[in-house]
Amino acid sequence: KVAPIAEAIEEKAAEVAKAAEAEVAPVVEAAQEKAAEVAEVAQEKAADVQQGVVAAGKEGAEAVSATMDAALAAVTGVMIVEFLAEKSEVKRVDFKTKKLGFEIAMSGGGCCGPAGLAKVAVKKVAKRGQAETLGVKSGWQLKSINGTEVTGLKPSQKL
Repeated sequence: KVAPIAEAIEEKAAEVAKAAEAEVAPVVEAAQEKAAEVAEVAQEKAADVQQGVVAAGKEGAEAVSATMDAALAAVTGVMIVEFLAEKSEVKRVDFKTKKLGFEIAMSGGGCCGPAGLAKVAVKKVAKRGQAETLGVKSGWQLKSINGTEVTGLKPSQKL
């Protein structure tokens, strides 16, 4: 008498297991899909954070470089001027005397151009002057003086 009852229980257990598997499978599949979505978003966020860290590192390095330029200029009496030359190439020029040998003026951003485009640029390079000897060219934009960014004519009056 026990064997038929045990068989019935085993059959019922098998039916319940199949039913449970049928119910659980879609939930497991949905959970796996959601986990994949979360992993993808996490990777995207990690990439964003990495880019932010790299950018912050570059800014920090630029700040350190500017501070070192200012300290060097203070100690040696040299005026360190960074220019944006052709193709936005940065050129560093160390002026050893106060007679720099060039004139500056605002360039770009004219009357009808977008605001904020005007820059301080070399207007004229004196013949046989220090700037000419050091290779400074007319049209180069001033980027920084002794590590301080040039943002207009007033800051460039240090020259």
